[in-house]
Amino acid sequence: MSQTLPLRIYNTATKRMEQFSVRTPGIASGYVCGITPYDSVHVGHGRVYVFFDMFRRYLERLGLQVRLVVNFTDIDDKIINRAREEFGADSVKRWREVPERYISEYFDVMRRLYVKPAYAYPRVTENVEDMLGWIKALVDKGFAYVAPDGSVYFEVGKVPRYGEFSGQRIEELVAGARVEPEPGKRNPLDFALWKSWSPGEPWWDSPWCPGRPGWHLECVVMSTKHLGVPFDFHGGGADLIFPHHENEIAIARAMFGVDYFARYWIHVGYLTVRGEKMSKSLGNIITLREVLSKYSGEALRLAYAMSHYRKPMEFSFELLDRAEDMVKTLYTAYDELGQAVADAGEGGSEPVVEPFYKYVEGFYEALNDDFSTNEAAQRLYDAARYIISTVLHKIDKISREAVLDVLSKYVEMADVLGLLERREVPKEVQEAVKALVEARARLRQERQYQLADQIRERLSALGVDLHDFGQRTYYTYRRR
Repeated sequence: MSQTLPLRIYNTATKRMEQFSVRTPGIASGYVCGITPYDSVHVGHGRVYVFFDMFRRYLERLGLQVRLVVNFTDIDDKIINRAREEFGADSVKRWREVPERYISEYFDVMRRLYVKPAYAYPRVTENVEDMLGWIKALVDKGFAYVAPDGSVYFEVGKVPRYGEFSGQRIEELVAGARVEPEPGKRNPLDFALWKSWSPGEPWWDSPWCPGRPGWHLECVVMSTKHLGVPFDFHGGGADLIFPHHENEIAIARAMFGVDYFARYWIHVGYLTVRGEKMSKSLGNIITLREVLSKYSGEALRLAYAMSHYRKPMEFSFELLDRAEDMVKTLYTAYDELGQAVADAGEGGSEPVVEPFYKYVEGFYEALNDDFSTNEAAQRLYDAARYIISTVLHKIDKISREAVLDVLSKYVEMADVLGLLERREVPKEVQEAVKALVEARARLRQERQYQLADQIRERLSALGVDLHDFGQRTYYTYRRR
């Protein structure tokens, strides 16, 4: 028995929009390919993980428990090479320091981006025994073969419809393939399930030779271990469609006889800088640590949300400046509306708030249409501006119940996008500001405007901005 949701999403596997459903009512299971921790995570990585965090938050908003698994590929050629650069002859002993350092940094920046913790964070090095079991089974089934040096390769030609997922033709792939110096391969498209050991590398024992697992095997083993077969959705950056996800699917077809071991395949588009894809060769890598040293995590989240996830996103600091200003507006609406509840009427003209509900309706319609956060973010921002421009000015004409409902729905929308995460103002700040606002009101009544302005200026210097609505004054707390 499955559960159908109001969300429609583009499925890379079928090349069309589909109604999203989960196999087990109340539970959504998903896997997102994680980082290879050999260097700092960059803003391209951030786009992927923030998107899936928003996706997860929306599923939770719909009442589901989300089991989202994100892995770490903590052994890889890039990690080995980085260890050699840093530790030289000691690299075989100290290579683990490299992934540990960058995994720690990953968790730090994800926390600052308000990305919720995953259900599990499996690592390749903790699952080698499972991978050895898969390799043996694939060899026994005739889908893999052992090369003279002990490496084990998956035989692509044995799997039906290889290339279908990514829209590739095997003949064209073979013709354009760069054959790596792996003399034991029968076909240039065959890929390693087990890589034989070379001097100066870490290794694990196996029935074939000392070595380590191949990349494409790792994710299919770890995802199905935690989520079963099939599970609901599998995702990552668009650069993983081929060969990584194509090869994962091939392995699962051979192992389980299923077309797709995940129902929906969701991919996030490239991030560009000045029109070019971010890459080390172009020297245009921008790390998350660099961005988060200058901007709030919420500004970066909003900047990501302002582009549709499947389209390329042009990254710039001007975009972040604009997003930071928008975040301030979101907080202004929240802070002031929360204080305005006390000034609401006992009844009155509810049509004042009716336009606000149009923004709420548009917000969820956008998310249900291929998770269009770009439109949803605009609806949220428009709702904030409507609160400031209209609701607060007519607060005495709106019932307290209606104001509380507006506040609740506004916060719910923000929570889906992971915004207003710093909304709790310290209690001591609230008490102190309230006393000063009351003192300033008395001074204004007594026409001691110079003293009243001094209080306003002093509060502004402390990060508190006052806004007057006739005889009422509300404040906004500037988050740092």
